[in-house]
Amino acid sequence: MTRKDRKAYLFLLPALLLALLFSFIPLAKSFVGSFLRISQSGKVLGFALFDNYISLFTDKAFLSSVLNTLKFVILFLPLNTLVTLLAASLTRKEKKGNAIWEFIFIAPLAFSLSAFALIFKEIFRGCVSIANRITGLGLAWLEEPLSAMAVLVFLGLFLDFAIDYILLLSAFRDTDKAIIEAAEIDGAGPVRLFCQIELPSIRNTLSVTIFTALKDAVLISAPVMVLTEGGPFRSTETVMFYYYIEAFRSGNRAHETTITVVMVLLSIIIMSLISRRRRDV
Repeated sequence: MTRKDRKAYLFLLPALLLALLFSFIPLAKSFVGSFLRISQSGKVLGFALFDNYISLFTDKAFLSSVLNTLKFVILFLPLNTLVTLLAASLTRKEKKGNAIWEFIFIAPLAFSLSAFALIFKEIFRGCVSIANRITGLGLAWLEEPLSAMAVLVFLGLFLDFAIDYILLLSAFRDTDKAIIEAAEIDGAGPVRLFCQIELPSIRNTLSVTIFTALKDAVLISAPVMVLTEGGPFRSTETVMFYYYIEAFRSGNRAHETTITVVMVLLSIIIMSLISRRRRDV
């Protein structure tokens, strides 16, 4: 190991210590705790083996939260991909007027997640909501299962849009201009140029944004907490919000540790796919 390498590891040491203290050690305790019977006070009562996992996967509320998370992923992922790809493709050329649209599309990064969720809650609150005045409808958006899920998906689009837009726009503008000019000389039209040259050139970045959006969709909890609190009738209660209920409201240590292990394993799988795609970019 060279002196330069040792210096680099020395700079990384504080971050590694923090990760060990606040991530790896609690994760190891959760993994061990998922095979134990633990009281609400934290006292170990004995071995549970796989009883905690059996209890979790036979809990109707948990299975319902898994189904709700799956619904959110199915609705959010293709819609988010389509909207961000459309916005990036329409502003991919560096024209003077596009700067205004770029500012508008990137602006959501300046707002916090909670602020957006509170704004949406006010826009869609009750039958005399701002949304109803604009659309002319009379829906109680957050009081019906289908409309509440739709509002949650719409909120998710706002939260993920800006960063995905930046990634895709950068990929479009990083496309080799020589290839585009050569295709134009050969007579390729705008549609053919976009579909056969520009779009394939950003496929790796597009894959990264899709997997990142998938990770965000699976782990969504804070928007649910602020916007719907899992309602109505638990129709928007996702897996991570269910975890919040069990861990911080009910004090169910068995479900708390077991869900932690399950979600970490799922996150590792998703992040491994993201890392693999990034190496290909």
